[in-house]
Amino acid sequence: MATTRDLIKAGLLAAGEELIWVRKSLKETHVATVSDNGAITTADGKSHKTPSGAAKHLNGNKPVDGWIAWKVKKTNVSLTSLREKLP
Repeated sequence: MATTRDLIKAGLLAAGEELIWVRKSLKETHVATVSDNGAITTADGKSHKTPSGAAKHLNGNKPVDGWIAWKVKKTNVSLTSLREKLP
């Protein structure tokens, strides 16, 4: 299974890149940052090993597919779309 670290190694995602999760139904927007080891750090300073872990944290511990939820802020491309470009 691919990881965010794999996306960084492939040059598809960069450390320091901002991710965004727009939750239209709740009128909420979450922002997170990708660390150099591929961890996702949410705005409250908590670090998560996976995109889904970060999304679950922000969703009251209810499961969320973070690969679909999170998008690269500057391009609006989902992490799933980036993962599909991995060799």
